[in-house]
Amino acid sequence: MKLVSGLYNFLKNPKDYEKEEAKFLPVFKEFVIYDFIITFSWAFVTTILSLMFDDFALIFKSKKNLDITNSSIFFIGVFIAPIIEELAYRFSLRINRITVSVSLSIQFIIYLHLFRLIDVNFYVRIILMAIFSILMYFSFSKKLSDYLNKKFNTYLYFNLLVFSFLHAANFSYFEVFHYLFIPILISLQFFFGLYLSYVRLRQNFLYVVGFHIIHNAFILSLGLLLKL
Repeated sequence: MKLVSGLYNFLKNPKDYEKEEAKFLPVFKEFVIYDFIITFSWAFVTTILSLMFDDFALIFKSKKNLDITNSSIFFIGVFIAPIIEELAYRFSLRINRITVSVSLSIQFIIYLHLFRLIDVNFYVRIILMAIFSILMYFSFSKKLSDYLNKKFNTYLYFNLLVFSFLHAANFSYFEVFHYLFIPILISLQFFFGLYLSYVRLRQNFLYVVGFHIIHNAFILSLGLLLKL
């Protein structure tokens, strides 16, 4: 209950939250309980909707799952993807020259790829992210830093919503009204991203990377077990 109220107050005004010292084990326990609840709540809701509505079932079954029997793909899904996503959407919630340069550069390459403006493999995109981060670091202006600090709440909401909606691309939509299901399909990412943003501002950035890795490992391992 304390966490729920904390997340609610955080969502109302994230700018008020300052970093605090807390032992790892209590924070980890909080994460495990929260992640378990939102993951299985989402699974329950999507299962019920799949049974009730054929259209929802069709979209849900279209989910582009990783070939988790492939060890290299599993490694990317569990380790590389969480690191990239956290650098893109949570790293710069502590605004400074390095964090903003890295986050915005990674987001830029993600959007170019998402809208098919570049067609290069995963590893080339990683190289491009690094190059753009360096270029932006040397062209970074104090005006941008001041603006993001002034509009911090909006900046956090933007990162949270884009992080969530990016996962809508994991599904295929066959009718226009199918897009109405997107809020449900990405609700897990929204509540997970909200919690990681909350932890990012209260604790160390390594916490959110570690928690994201654990979350993805749990999801992909569960998917592997269901295939057996």
